[in-house]
Amino acid sequence: MPVRLLILLSLLLAPAVSDRLASAQDDAASEQPPDELVRQLESTAAQGGDRLPQAIESLARIGAWPQVDRWLAKLDEVQDQNELARAAQIIGNNLLLRISLREELGDASRSALGKLTAAAKAVMESPQRLSQALEQLGSSQIDDRLNANRTLLQGGNASIQTIVGAVGKGLPQPQRGRALKVLRSLGDGGQQALQQLALYGAASVRANALAALIEIAPDAATDVAVSAAFAEDAGDQERQLAADFLNAISPGMTLDRSVAYLADRLRTARSVAARTSNDPTPAILWSVNEDRTGVDFVRTTELYAQYRQAYDAGQQLLRLGDVPPKAFQSALAADLAYRVLVDVMWGDEDQVQAILKTYGDRLTPQQIQLALGAARRDHQVPAAVGLLRLLTMLLTDDSAPSASDARSMLLTDDAGGSSEVVQATLDPDPRVRYEAAAMIDRVAGPLTDDVSFAGSSYVRKTLAEMSRLSRQPSVVLIETRPLVALRQETILGQLGYQVRAVQSVAAAERAVSQGGDLRMVLSKLRLADATPTELVDRIRRLPKGKHTPIVFFQDDDADERVVKAAELETTSLRWSDATTPAVYLVPLPGSINAFADVRAEVESKRRLPPLSVSERLNFQAIGTRALQDAKIAR
Repeated sequence: MPVRLLILLSLLLAPAVSDRLASAQDDAASEQPPDELVRQLESTAAQGGDRLPQAIESLARIGAWPQVDRWLAKLDEVQDQNELARAAQIIGNNLLLRISLREELGDASRSALGKLTAAAKAVMESPQRLSQALEQLGSSQIDDRLNANRTLLQGGNASIQTIVGAVGKGLPQPQRGRALKVLRSLGDGGQQALQQLALYGAASVRANALAALIEIAPDAATDVAVSAAFAEDAGDQERQLAADFLNAISPGMTLDRSVAYLADRLRTARSVAARTSNDPTPAILWSVNEDRTGVDFVRTTELYAQYRQAYDAGQQLLRLGDVPPKAFQSALAADLAYRVLVDVMWGDEDQVQAILKTYGDRLTPQQIQLALGAARRDHQVPAAVGLLRLLTMLLTDDSAPSASDARSMLLTDDAGGSSEVVQATLDPDPRVRYEAAAMIDRVAGPLTDDVSFAGSSYVRKTLAEMSRLSRQPSVVLIETRPLVALRQETILGQLGYQVRAVQSVAAAERAVSQGGDLRMVLSKLRLADATPTELVDRIRRLPKGKHTPIVFFQDDDADERVVKAAELETTSLRWSDATTPAVYLVPLPGSINAFADVRAEVESKRRLPPLSVSERLNFQAIGTRALQDAKIAR
């Protein structure tokens, strides 16, 4: 009986064991390819020409990675771009990616992979190749059309550029319809490119671009159509096309409704831009080319893309002509915010003159100051900086008002109170308040003791603050233990900060009130004159501490209840907004890495780079000279 049982079990287990052995043999074969096959493939590779990439492709498929590395290095010696592109096509994109992930590859092989990828990309994005493919879409032969579709889909953004340019100039049917199908398949880039051409293109292409946009993305066409239906620069065909589209989706659209709609879209776009994180999230930015009959693209980040959308929303609104003052101010602020974001040093004479030429008589000191006030209330730092620089040029160029009129416009509002520029000298952002104070000194200085206006003390204090600037940004450190304070000062010094050490919350308030390029308040948890929660409230209520990061560090000296209170403070929403950094609780810092999360969050909410050494020294010189001039002029 036992013998029969053993025989039965052996018969049942035999297939499973056989399968496992076969699987193991297959795995071994894939990891260690037969020597004869490898030798044959290497012999093929040695023949050169197309045989080399064919052999590399086969070697990669059987996992012969040392041989792949060896023969890829040979391709690194090839300089002919057509030969490299041909080799990349033979090996295939998927296999090239798989090869690139292998750790065994040497430097020469990785260099070859880079060359192969670049050559293949150059061929796939060749304007001549894509134009020929676009032409083939009009063929009556289905094979030609399939080949054209395949070529255009491989071209990515370069294909979008080719198709949109051709659509703007006009394509016959059925080629146009087939081109738009390909454009739709290429993703959102097609509609974004058409939006740019329909908004900023030459008169000869805007109508065609708008018609194509309506066809492939009606939702994305709405804003452009609302603008085109009543735009002063719209052609008859463009205006009629927009009107017909709007009548189909929203009958009875009037100029007033269009203004209200686009103003609301502008507010939304600016709000989204203000909340967008300043991080490396990639994006593609489309714009019209130099002759405004086609489009170009650049790679950028999501932050720049969102500010560009706000800029576009403002330009759509301004096409309608005379819009209400608040809408105009918002569009102007969106325009300047984008310009300053792209170039933080924006504001030279040529750049400002271009703005003055664009907006003409609508630009007045009163309008700019009102726009400045709105930008500051919304914490729109790039817009505020741009408006201050624009106002400076407006009040100091050859066509500026008289000195007395300029001083009056700059320092007081219509009711005799402090102007928006004067109030800007209290802004939480040091760049904004220093630009405001520097402008007042330039236009209305010197501010002697007998010069009095609402808020004059704010201006003088800010000029004095500027005069105290040093080469380094500063940090306020609250710590009473000498050894701990010394260690933290050393770490903060490694980060490039000048440390202002204090021993109480009251002293910290005074230090923050002094301003400067303040980057952080760092505090222990066990405070003699306040709780951590009270410290946060007292710092946040100060104009110059509103957006300053607050970091508590925890050590063995901290009471458990205090630690829990600080932990709750880190999640509190009392002072939370799109521009205010969170409160942080970290272990007692032992290196600069302790502040990595804090600095990352600050950067994510920052819109402009922090003040550089040269900028701090420049503002310091302006403040010092202003105080000296005021003293001399007494």
